[in-house]
Amino acid sequence: MKAINYMIKDFFFRFTCFIFWLVTCPEIMGQADQKKQLKTDDYKLWSQLNPDKISINGKWVSYNLHYKYSDADSLIVQNSDDLKNRVIFPNASDGKFNAESDFACMTGDTFKLINLKTKKYYKRNAVSSFEFSSNYKYLILFLKQNNGNLGLEIRAINGKILEAGSDITHYCYDPKMNGVVYSTANEKQFGIEVVTFEDAIINKIIVKNNSFPFQNVMWKKNAIAFVGNKINDPVLYNYDLKKKQLDSLNSANNLGFSADMKISNLEYRVPIRSDDGSKLFFWMKESLYENSKYKQGEVQVWNSKDKQLFDFQKYMPFYTWSDKMAVWNLEENKVLQITDKEQPKGFLAADYRTAFIYDPVAYEPQTKQNGPYDLYEIDLKTGKKKLVIKNYSAGVKPSGSPDGRNICYQKEGQWWVYNIEQKKHTCITSRMTNSFVSEDTDRPGEIASYGIAGWTNESQIVLYDKYDLWLLSLDGKFKKRITNGRERQKSYRVKLFDVEVTHGDTETKKYILDLNKGFLMTASNKETGETGLSYWSLKLGIKELVWGHKKVLPISKAKNKNVYMYTEQSFSLPPRLLVYDGKPKEIIQSNKHQKHYEWPKNERIEYMVNGQKVKGVLSYPAGYKKDEKYPMIVYIYERQFYRLNEYENPTLFSGDGFNVTNFTAQGYFVLYPDIVYEFGNLRESVTKSVLVAVDTVIRKGNVHPNKIGLIGHSFGAYETNLIITQTNRFAAAVAGSAWTDLVSAYLYIGPSFRRPDFFRTENHQLRIGKSLYEDMTSYLNNSPVLLAESIKTPLLGWVGEDDRHIHSLQTMEFYLALRRLNKEHTLLVYPHEGHEIVSKKNQEDLSLRIMKWFDHYLKEGPRENWIEPNYKH
Repeated sequence: MKAINYMIKDFFFRFTCFIFWLVTCPEIMGQADQKKQLKTDDYKLWSQLNPDKISINGKWVSYNLHYKYSDADSLIVQNSDDLKNRVIFPNASDGKFNAESDFACMTGDTFKLINLKTKKYYKRNAVSSFEFSSNYKYLILFLKQNNGNLGLEIRAINGKILEAGSDITHYCYDPKMNGVVYSTANEKQFGIEVVTFEDAIINKIIVKNNSFPFQNVMWKKNAIAFVGNKINDPVLYNYDLKKKQLDSLNSANNLGFSADMKISNLEYRVPIRSDDGSKLFFWMKESLYENSKYKQGEVQVWNSKDKQLFDFQKYMPFYTWSDKMAVWNLEENKVLQITDKEQPKGFLAADYRTAFIYDPVAYEPQTKQNGPYDLYEIDLKTGKKKLVIKNYSAGVKPSGSPDGRNICYQKEGQWWVYNIEQKKHTCITSRMTNSFVSEDTDRPGEIASYGIAGWTNESQIVLYDKYDLWLLSLDGKFKKRITNGRERQKSYRVKLFDVEVTHGDTETKKYILDLNKGFLMTASNKETGETGLSYWSLKLGIKELVWGHKKVLPISKAKNKNVYMYTEQSFSLPPRLLVYDGKPKEIIQSNKHQKHYEWPKNERIEYMVNGQKVKGVLSYPAGYKKDEKYPMIVYIYERQFYRLNEYENPTLFSGDGFNVTNFTAQGYFVLYPDIVYEFGNLRESVTKSVLVAVDTVIRKGNVHPNKIGLIGHSFGAYETNLIITQTNRFAAAVAGSAWTDLVSAYLYIGPSFRRPDFFRTENHQLRIGKSLYEDMTSYLNNSPVLLAESIKTPLLGWVGEDDRHIHSLQTMEFYLALRRLNKEHTLLVYPHEGHEIVSKKNQEDLSLRIMKWFDHYLKEGPRENWIEPNYKH
C-alpha cells in the first residue's frame, strides 16, 4: 500500500513538474534567446582579425586578433586540420613558419620559437630581427647591442649556436636565404663579412681593418656589392663570390665617370645587379647639390614659369639636382651615366640591356596630378639615346616584359607594344570593339585603363577590360578573350603570389603568367556585391572555387601547394579566416559573441537619376520592427556600393567620427547612396542624386521623412555643405574637413604632392572640368561658402587644426560665413590633428558629439551644453 501511495505521489510530482515546465519553459527559453541591445561599453569586446602567414604545405596558419580598446594583440598559430591544436602568443608580431615544424615571432624585442610537433619552447631577449634559412636547418638572429650596433647568432633549430658576430651596422640576405652579408664597425676599424649556411656554416671576411665605414650592402646570385662611405669620395665595391675577387670604383679611377659627380652615399640608394652579373647599377650625386638646397632664412624667389614650385625644394631636391643613375660595366670596367639633368628619372628593362629615362616635369607648368613626359630609351652598351614615346600621359609607368624585349603602354584609349630591338610600335588593340579603359569613369580628364594582368612566356600579354581577361600576341594578330565574365556580370582579376621583390620602380618585375599551370583570380559582381575566388588554366578554363553574397579577400598561398588562405565577411557576418584546399575550411570565426546582440541587416537599393540606374546600400536599425518609423543618417562620398558586404566593428575610435554599426545599434537607418555627377554643376547633380535615393527609402515606409541627417568627411563634407545650401530636407548635418571655397581651393599648394591643386577641380574629385579662368561661374556656383545664405539646416562642423590636405581655413571660412549670417552652426576644432583624427581621446570625443548632435535633432534627445552659445570649456 505504501508503495502504491509513493507511486501516486511520485506521479503527481512529475506531472506537476511537467505542467510547470510547459508553462514556464517558453518564457525561460525566450529569455535565453533574447538578444541584447549593443551599448558603448560592449564595444571593447570586438577584435579585428588580421591574417598573418600560411606554412609551406598549408598545414598551419597564423593570424592576429587586435583589440582596439585595450591595444592588446594575440598572435595565434593554428593547425588547419585540427582546430584544437593551436598556440597563442600574447602581444606578438612578425610571425614566420619554418617549413611545417616550427613557428617563431617577436614580442617587443623578445624572440620566441616553438616546435609545432613537440611544443618545445625557446626564447631569446634583445633580438632585433630573425629569419630561417631556405633549407629550414638554421635560425638567424640579429641582436641589439648597447652601442647601437647589432650582434649575430646563427643557431641550429635545436638552439645550438653555430656562428656569432658583433658590431654589425648593415646587412642583407641572399635572396634565396642561403647566406647573409653584413658590414661591421669596431671603433675606427670597419669591415665586410659574409656567412653562408647551406650544408655547413662558412664565414668569409671580404674586407677588414678599413678606415671608413660601409653601407648599402646587397647580394644577388654569386656577387655582393656595397658602398664605402669615404669622406668626400664614396667608393662602390663589387665582390665575386666564385672568383673571390674584389673590385672598386670611385669618381677618380674609371673611364666614363663624370668629373663633377661622386657616388651617392644615401642609404636608400642600394646598388642593383643585372641577372648575368655583368652590370652593377648605382647612383651618382651632383657635386653642386648642397649648394642648390634652400637655406632657411633666405629670400624665396618664386617664378610663375618654374618647372616645380619653390615649396617642393624645401622638402626634396629639384629633379635636376637629384641623384643620377649610372651603370658600371664590370667586364669592361667602364661607367655609363644613364639619367641626367635633362632626363633625371628612369627605369630598367628586365634584361638590363636598356634603360628608359624621362623628365617628370617636362611639360610643367601644367594642371594634371601627374604631368606628361617624353620617354627615351638608352642602349646600355652604346649609350645611344632615342625618343620612344612623345607626350606620354597615362599616369602609370609603361610595363616591361619579363624578357626585357618589349614595353606595353596605353595611349588614347588603346594598348601599344614597343619592340626594343626592332624599334617598332604596334597597336595591339586596334579594331577591337570592347573598351580597355574605364567604362564607368565619372571624373573629367583622361580615362584610366583597366590595366595589365601580366605577360606570358609565349610572347603574349594578358589585358583587362571591365569584366574579362584578354590574351593578345605582341604583334596584335592574335586576340582572344579567355574568361566569360561579361555574360555573367563577373569581373575577373589575377591574384599573384610570391612576386620577386625588386628595387622599387627602377627594376622591372619579372613575374610570368603560366597559362598551362594556371593562376588564381578574384571574381566580383559590381551590381550585386557578390565576390569569390576562381582558378583559370589553359586546359580547364575557369573553375569556380568560392562564390557568394560576401566579401572574399585572398591573402596568401602555401609555397608548395595550391592551398589558399582567405577571409570572408558580410555586413552581418564578422570576418572569418578560411583555408581552401579542394574545399573551404573555416579556421576561425571572429567575434562570435555578436550572436548575443541585436544586429542590423542591410540591402541593396536601386533608383534612377537622369535615366541612369544607380545603386545604394541601406542598413536597417538593430531590432528593426516593420510597423515603426525610424530616423535615418545619410553618409555621402562618391560611389559607396562596395560597402554592401563590409563588416564594421562597433567603435568610438574612427578617424571621421562615424561608424555605421554604432548608429544602427542606436535605432537609425543608415544610407550610403551612389552619386551621379554633372561636371561643373555639382550643387544640383549631387543634391538630386542624394534626394532621389532618400525618397526611394522613404517610400518603403519605415523612415520618418522629417528625421533625416546628412554627414560626410573630406569630399563628402564638401558635398554635405553644398547640399544644405540647396535643400532644407535634412533636419541636421555634420561636415568634417571640408572644401567650402573652390577659388581658394584651386589656388592652393597641397602638402601631399607639393604642387598646385589645380587638378582637383579640373580633372579630379571636384569635377569642374575647366580652369578657374575658363569657367569662373562654375567655381562660384559650386562653392558652399558663397551659397551659405540659403542654409537653414543646423550644421556641426569639425576640423583638425593642422589639416593641410584640405586646409583647416576652408572649414573656418565657412564658420565665419555662417556666423555672419547668424545660422545654427557649431564648429569643433581639434588641436594637433590633421585631415583625420588620430588620437583615441579625440576620436572618442568626436564620435560621441556627432551621435549627440543627431540624437538631439533627429530623436528629440537633450541639447548638449556644448551646442549652446557661449559654452564654457
